[in-house]
Amino acid sequence: MNRKEFQLDLEATLSEAFFGHGYAHYGYWPEGMPEVPSAQALGEAQQAYFDLIASTIPEGTRTILDVGSGTGANALGLVRLGYRLECICPSEQMNALARRKLPEEVEIHTLTFEEFETDRRYDMALFAESFHYIDLQAALAQLERFIDGHVLIFDYFRREGRGEGGTRGTHRAFVEAVERQGVFTVIRDEDKTEAIVPTFAVIDHLKAEHIAPFIRRTRAAFAQSHPLRSWLVNRIAGRVLDRMARPGRRGTSFRKEREYRLILMKRN
Repeated sequence: MNRKEFQLDLEATLSEAFFGHGYAHYGYWPEGMPEVPSAQALGEAQQAYFDLIASTIPEGTRTILDVGSGTGANALGLVRLGYRLECICPSEQMNALARRKLPEEVEIHTLTFEEFETDRRYDMALFAESFHYIDLQAALAQLERFIDGHVLIFDYFRREGRGEGGTRGTHRAFVEAVERQGVFTVIRDEDKTEAIVPTFAVIDHLKAEHIAPFIRRTRAAFAQSHPLRSWLVNRIAGRVLDRMARPGRRGTSFRKEREYRLILMKRN
């Protein structure tokens, strides 16, 4: 398990323990920063994120391919709304969490979207904070093969002139690639960046007021009572624990480097 997978797994586990849903995505704050930056507010914002996804799904949709399904929290919510789901996620750790909560009839594939193969076709593909992990051209080619109706993307793109390389492309590059392919038409495209960034301020507040003191106290006590085990834990997970306890400036940097968008496409 790499650092990113460990962090997502831990965040999802904490989300499930505190709020009962296990979401691993950001919160959605249409009214801006809450008066009280609490864990409860974060849980409600994560639920609002899902609610926005659910309200954007077009009428007539029955089958959904959830690409980057993670812990299965979004998939479970959509199953409860009556949709038939199939999930793709390359992380076995995440899929283990998903299998514990999803009905048996929901098939989960442990592979990347680029590797996915099937004879089935779906009414809609969903990318909830997962599209930026996938090569753009490969993603569009796979969507052409498997999606008969719509594609819903709620994710961030790299801003123009901010970094190069990798799969995190710009919004303009995405729109141009869709137009060149000619298979789908973008019918809704909204910038939701300002409704996403309060997530980072709330997380920083929780880190400073609750998580960081707890981690410091726990590590100090563990080092005193179990020095060898403490050394091993620090060797394995020390950097992750340090990062969890360190307040960041993600909100400021996110605005400069990323734009978070809600995009709905329809097959021509």
